[in-house]
Amino acid sequence: MKEKLRYSFRSLGLCALCFTAASVHQSASAQTQDSTFLKKALNDSVRKAVKSSYAYQQPGSQIPVLFGTQRRDQLLQSQAIISGDELLSYPVAQLEGALYGKFAGLYIVQSSAKPGDDAAAVTLRGRTPLVLVDGVPRNLNSVNPEQIASVSVLKDALASSMYGMRGGNGLILIETKRGSISPRKISFTAQTAIQKQLNTPSFLNAADYSTLFNEALVNDGKQPVYTAEAIEKYRNGSDPIAYPNVDWYNTILKKKASLQRYNLNFSGGNQIARYFVDLDYLNQDGFFVSDAKRNSYETNNSFKRYGFRTNIDADLTKNLLLSLNIFGRIRNGNEPGAIDAGLSGITGSDVIYSSLLRTPNNAYPVLNPDGSFGGNQQFNYNLYGQVVGSGYRPSYNRNLGVDLSLRQKLDGLLDGLYIKGKGSFNTYYSELINRSKSFAVYEYFPNPGGKPTINKYGTDGSQNNTSSIELTNRQIYAEMLMGYDQVFGKHEINASLNFNSDNLITGSDLSLSNNAVAGRFQYNYSKKYFVELVSSYMGMNRYPKNHQWGFFPAAGLGWDISKEDFLKSFKALNMLKIRGSYGKSGDNAAAGYYIYDQFYTSTGSVYFGSPATSNSVMIEATLANPNITWETANKLNFGLDLAAFENKLQFSVEYYKNKYTDLLQQRGTNASEMLGNRRPNENLGERTYSGVELTAGYFGKSGQVNWFVNGNVSFSKSRIDFMDEVIRPYNWMKRTGLPVGQAFGMVADGFFNNQAEIDNSAKIDGYKAVPGDIRYKDLNGDGVINVFDEQAIGSTKPMVFYGLTAGFNYKGFEFSMVWNGVANRNVFVNGPGTYEFQSVGIGGYGQAFTHNLDRWTPATAATATYPRLTVGTNINNQRNSSFWLKNGSYLRLKNAELAYSLPERWISFLKIDRARVFVNGTNLLTFSNLERVDPEVISWDYPNQRVFNIGINLQF
Repeated sequence: MKEKLRYSFRSLGLCALCFTAASVHQSASAQTQDSTFLKKALNDSVRKAVKSSYAYQQPGSQIPVLFGTQRRDQLLQSQAIISGDELLSYPVAQLEGALYGKFAGLYIVQSSAKPGDDAAAVTLRGRTPLVLVDGVPRNLNSVNPEQIASVSVLKDALASSMYGMRGGNGLILIETKRGSISPRKISFTAQTAIQKQLNTPSFLNAADYSTLFNEALVNDGKQPVYTAEAIEKYRNGSDPIAYPNVDWYNTILKKKASLQRYNLNFSGGNQIARYFVDLDYLNQDGFFVSDAKRNSYETNNSFKRYGFRTNIDADLTKNLLLSLNIFGRIRNGNEPGAIDAGLSGITGSDVIYSSLLRTPNNAYPVLNPDGSFGGNQQFNYNLYGQVVGSGYRPSYNRNLGVDLSLRQKLDGLLDGLYIKGKGSFNTYYSELINRSKSFAVYEYFPNPGGKPTINKYGTDGSQNNTSSIELTNRQIYAEMLMGYDQVFGKHEINASLNFNSDNLITGSDLSLSNNAVAGRFQYNYSKKYFVELVSSYMGMNRYPKNHQWGFFPAAGLGWDISKEDFLKSFKALNMLKIRGSYGKSGDNAAAGYYIYDQFYTSTGSVYFGSPATSNSVMIEATLANPNITWETANKLNFGLDLAAFENKLQFSVEYYKNKYTDLLQQRGTNASEMLGNRRPNENLGERTYSGVELTAGYFGKSGQVNWFVNGNVSFSKSRIDFMDEVIRPYNWMKRTGLPVGQAFGMVADGFFNNQAEIDNSAKIDGYKAVPGDIRYKDLNGDGVINVFDEQAIGSTKPMVFYGLTAGFNYKGFEFSMVWNGVANRNVFVNGPGTYEFQSVGIGGYGQAFTHNLDRWTPATAATATYPRLTVGTNINNQRNSSFWLKNGSYLRLKNAELAYSLPERWISFLKIDRARVFVNGTNLLTFSNLERVDPEVISWDYPNQRVFNIGINLQF
């Protein structure tokens, strides 16, 4: 049985892990209610693999919480957990990308897929959570999936108040893997992937562009600039130098890019010492083309990551445990050297993708006949030159950390008493290298009777070689804890008291220090009635000395009804627990840099005197706020947990209401220019976040098929209670009382189709409408369209987001998939990737798109879906309105994996314990009402990607 389990189920798939636990559970059902479930039901060789999300649902399983662990059956906190092994089927470079759809209340949006800078934005119940890795505040990027034992989200005050003024937004708690008492195990994984960009814009060819540009000029009351002959030459390609038609997207971007990952880890140990060692390498290429003939260096954007971790546990004596973690990460990036082309000071990939949205296909040829970069006065840059001729910009990041802890049992003094000390040091260094160079572009005019006429724009500069330190920081974390765990008959007590200190030095700033004393007391009677009290007293040195410390208590109650006599006849019911908590925590992330203290700064040159001379003077910086304090969160949480059928069925429902006060905001009323300065942020704002979260799962077996399904859905609502709003004369203009981030704008009412409609409609303030313009509703009926006609647009309903994880295994085959989706979400689809002919360079005008073909004209008035065309900015048609606000709901097959473990008889002669081949992918299917853009990367900043991956895992 042990050998069968060992070779059938291992680490690279949730399904395999879950079903190992399920099969063992059936043979050990009498033990599942006991805290020794994992210890007694499994031998050492498979225990690590069985610690799946299913195993974490067992009553006796230990669940990581702040400053310790709790048994599942005594947990009152709003907390959810998954095994780190669930994350291994995702071919992603950043950990956030593997958390989609996994947790109720956790909402994730990835707005850019740029290599090395593609971390998704993560919110927990509407706020940005703090991340702890092995109990120390760190970045998610400091750990890779193969190193992770579990990921937990801590949501309510009972779970987070021990972190005081840093726990108000909830926490993500990551525990890394550790060794076990078992023979040495070696695992090697190699995988390679193909990346493909999604939802790329569809640009107009040169002929259609020229035709529509002429039309836009006429609409603006100007003369067309392209003749019929020129348009025909753009169409037939007879003169590609004078009349180019360049498909810029396919000229500078490859259709696919590669991604490789290699991971090697060792684990094992004995009763004296255990170890886990992990080595990881990732190489992600970008999509820009390269030119080896032109350059001896790589200009494509790319991201390389090297990581290692060593976790060691050693019993120095029978009662003294030492734990040592050493980890590091090197992150190297590369970008093209491209510099700003009159856009906004951006560089590298950002400027190139921005230029793509502004460079029409007829702007200039890629290369002139002599091989020089094409260009002209209007477009004094060259997209291909920006990619391969502008040098490169490497970046280097170094991260090194050490955790050391000692845990001493004090049973000799008092049975169940222990102390623990922990220290951690982390250092981070980031450097940017500038090896960019400028290049000239040339406008080429052939001359059949002699030398061509060539106009040069720009200069061919030498390559830069400078460096700058982007960021450095050093973190020192210390913790001392005393705990007591004891059972007296039917009474169980767990208590702890700790002191923790976190000091961070960033660059040349003074140290940022957070210090706290925190405690927890738990009591349960007969594992039926539960009480938990937690609190912390925390201070931070960025607040005034008499306002640095605060008290943050929380309390929770629980009742497992299934233990009552009147329910004991329901043998299938394993748990029916109701629980509730209320408490206070805070958020000090917006404290700033000693903004309670007024300071002064020097200006640039000021001229005065006779004769006038340049002088530098000191001026008052932003006004200080001497009363600044942390933002406060008062959290209420109710939950119901159900487990049945030998814990195979799991269900949970929660209601929460989080009231945030003292939010830092600038005053909107009573502002006066007479101040001569900007107002400071003050603790003014109030917001409420509330919602309902449901989670359900089932782990089953049908013959030789093991299967599972886990789902979650979250209904998330927010409300602005107070924001010191500016005076608004009409209720529909007010933000107070509406959801946080609610979209505002005009209410579009179709297009003006003729002059009569314009004459009979409200006048647009500062703009003379013409047929084909967007018409707006006059909400106040004053006959004028202006800011007083802006209202909340789009949905004001609670946002709904959900996830589904499911899979099965049969003999050596495994399949798993993850879906995620969101409803009641609205997004603005506008800007350079939507509007036509946006200005760029010196008098030049930008790109246009195939959807612009559906513009309003007198002939298409009945079917048009886009307003009349104009050149550059149109203050009426391009203002925020319901016309540009789209339904951003979507459903996505985020991940799927198919794997096969080779039979033991095929590989045993190679001394291989297990060989598993797998194929997986991300962003495989998307169902969305958005036709032109990805539902996450709306602005086409750096497009989202579909990834197909294949790999093999060998275990020895």
